[in-house]
Amino acid sequence: MYCSKCGQLIPDARLKALPTAKTCVYCSQAPRVAGFPLITGKTEYSALQIISQADAQQLHKMGARRGTGASTYMKREKRN
Repeated sequence: MYCSKCGQLIPDARLKALPTAKTCVYCSQAPRVAGFPLITGKTEYSALQIISQADAQQLHKMGARRGTGASTYMKREKRN
């Protein structure tokens, strides 16, 4: 079987592990993303914001902050 994106032969080991594979390992690698629901009303979620995994980790870190030192997570250029 051949990759549907690049046309290269999909290795037998991949097809054995994942019989429904349509792409090779290289073409199947996708950037990891995270989704956060956006509240547009008082209690309604009506949209989903997709961000990179690195941004998601930063938001998680900022969400866990406590006390007056919470602004230390902000980048220097954003403070000015």
